[in-house]
Amino acid sequence: MRKQVLLAGCLTLALAAATAGCGGKEAADAGATTQAQAETSKEAQEGTTEEEPQMDEEELEELELELYNTYIEINNQMVDRFSDVINSYFEYVDFQEEFTPLQEDYWCLSCISTFYTDMDRANELIAQKAETDPVDEAFLALYPVMKELAESLDAVEAYTDEEAYRGDDYAKGKELHSIIWKDYAEYETLGNEFLDKLDVMVSEQYQENLDNLKAEGLEATYAFNILIDTAQEIQMAIYEQEIDDTQLINLDIEALTPLYDQYLEQVQICLDFLADEDAMQEEGYMSTSAYYLTFKQSIGESGDSLTNLFNRVKNQEPVSDFDLMSMIPGDGTIQEFDSIVSDIIDDYNHLISY
Repeated sequence: MRKQVLLAGCLTLALAAATAGCGGKEAADAGATTQAQAETSKEAQEGTTEEEPQMDEEELEELELELYNTYIEINNQMVDRFSDVINSYFEYVDFQEEFTPLQEDYWCLSCISTFYTDMDRANELIAQKAETDPVDEAFLALYPVMKELAESLDAVEAYTDEEAYRGDDYAKGKELHSIIWKDYAEYETLGNEFLDKLDVMVSEQYQENLDNLKAEGLEATYAFNILIDTAQEIQMAIYEQEIDDTQLINLDIEALTPLYDQYLEQVQICLDFLADEDAMQEEGYMSTSAYYLTFKQSIGESGDSLTNLFNRVKNQEPVSDFDLMSMIPGDGTIQEFDSIVSDIIDDYNHLISY
């Protein structure tokens, strides 16, 4: 799964819940979908018996918003932690149908428990809808495959952590690999279909949502979303140059300079907003939240990271083998910038959830 491309869809998802988390206002992006669902529910209600309770419009809006936000969490997990889990497995096991460890010992990361919670919750919410939309249908097709793949990878993590493969000559490892190999092929196709449809849903409402934020006077929230959007453009521009940290000094930074200047300006605008805690509270942000503090810190660090990245390219300083192999991203690397941007999004999503 193309992690860098999918981040484009993931990043804009932060906007979806913005007006729900700020000042108690309703989410603008839910409007068109919830209205359609409300009409569907009304039609369905006329043809059902009294024993089948129907949701009113407000309940439908709440369901749609919760489902949408759950999709956000699933999307973020898919392109971040779950992608890392899958990649970690194939670092130790050859990428082929036959189970072949690349060395005597093998291992993989485990999934986060909330990934399962979100998958199951989305499935439950869809079941409550009178009619499904294309995103729901795509998720329903993906759900059993993705869940089984996650469970199998977690089983590998437990199996290898206990080094049980030493006692059964990799017998269980072979069984799990056959499931992982089968599910992974389906997951790649179904996962991209789900994420693509989700991205279309968000893109259709994106500019309208931004306009609504401004109209409602949510200037800081607007600025945060513009910052995230520009970070997305930078990540996409780097991806389109087909550059990673192994060839970082070949990055065409001249082509990225307008976005770079724009981003640094937006970083300062956001930091200025965050410095005024009273004004931020009026938009629904609590300065006492731990996420508020890390959000502010990550925004500042993202500007520094991007500057260090540009300086590394200007000075033609390649990323060292140590930094390329390290689990902790090196200074001024693409991996570091991506990681910090991911932190910004995570903190923002947590801030607007309360």
